[in-house]
Amino acid sequence: MISNSRTEYAEVDAIIVLGAGLRNNVPSLILASRLNAAIEYSKTQGDIPIIVTGGLGQGEIITEAEAMSRYLIERGVDENRIIKEDASTNTRENLAFSKTIMEELGMDTDNITVAIVSNEFHLFRAKIIAEKVGLDALGVAAETPGLHRKILYYFREAFALTAELLR
Repeated sequence: MISNSRTEYAEVDAIIVLGAGLRNNVPSLILASRLNAAIEYSKTQGDIPIIVTGGLGQGEIITEAEAMSRYLIERGVDENRIIKEDASTNTRENLAFSKTIMEELGMDTDNITVAIVSNEFHLFRAKIIAEKVGLDALGVAAETPGLHRKILYYFREAFALTAELLR
């Protein structure tokens, strides 16, 4: 998990930002860190699509994808680059549904590389899931805000990773 917690720089065909929950219908601190990392990474990639992922969570009035799109646009990202995947509820669905959207847009998902943006604790498992759904992916690490959060999420992620590997 630790060795895969760094950003990998290479030319990619699309950026997928994984959802992470909203607070009062705006991105949580964790999600905002992912979006900020996506903005910075996208500056190195040219005019490629940015897919924001996440459906409607409990108590939310807009989807995570919609809140993410608004956040990016407010920070200067061209709205024509943003694609909303707004039906998913977990990482596997984020990636599988994003792959379907890319295929519907005519992208040959067998011959492209995507950058997955998530927090550093989550990248290793996200890349494993991406491979399982048929995506060639590299990771873009968003810094998790607060040491206490980082420790908690690494601990939690170890169990999620074990479950994924046994799947």
